[in-house]
Amino acid sequence: MSAPILEASGLRVVYGGNLALDIPHLALRPGELIGVVGANGAGKSTLVNALLGWSRGAPRVEGRVRLAGQDVSALPPHQRVRRGLALVPEGGAVFMRLTVEENLAAAVPEGGRRGHGLEEVYALFPRLRERLHHLASMLSGGERQMLAIARALRLGPAVLLLDEPSIGLAPRLVTDVLRSVRGLVGPGLSVLLVEQNVRAAIEVVDRLVLLERGRILAEGPVAAMRDDPRILHAYLGEAVA
Repeated sequence: MSAPILEASGLRVVYGGNLALDIPHLALRPGELIGVVGANGAGKSTLVNALLGWSRGAPRVEGRVRLAGQDVSALPPHQRVRRGLALVPEGGAVFMRLTVEENLAAAVPEGGRRGHGLEEVYALFPRLRERLHHLASMLSGGERQMLAIARALRLGPAVLLLDEPSIGLAPRLVTDVLRSVRGLVGPGLSVLLVEQNVRAAIEVVDRLVLLERGRILAEGPVAAMRDDPRILHAYLGEAVA
């Protein structure tokens, strides 16, 4: 089995004396798509923010984060991005007053990394080519999410962290976006997907991690996890015999 491309150990996040996240170990392997699922407040966003070293508040963060075998725990977010770790936060991350074309042009890979070219992202998301000269503020929620993912791909990440890409999208668009994410995964790109829509997530991920109150309650291959009573009852709405 290949070594993890992204690995967290002893990862703890404390806000004002309250423990928000306690992850003894989590590993993402090359070419893998992991889905981290759980209810609101389970700590999903806290997890991806901690992996990137970013937060809206001022938490105390403990533990180790390793990227491609290198300890990046002491690095600020922009340095982690340069090394190949990218985050698309909840709601996307685009410049609303810039056009689609300008948003994509502003995302330039650093540190010698090769990002997706413009033609590559247009091939992945043809809708963006059609909206090339539209302001980001004029896009639909699904189009804006595609633009946010495309911007991240332009940076040439080895690992892409996606925080709730289905938020605010119509069911059909959720399927489209997550299938696009599935198509990105390969030897050069691994994805950690945080998602509250468990029903949609289990259709695309390789492995599922169930988070509850900041702790991993269960994890395993999606084929096994989709039959876990905790998943069936709480997230798929199916009765458990």
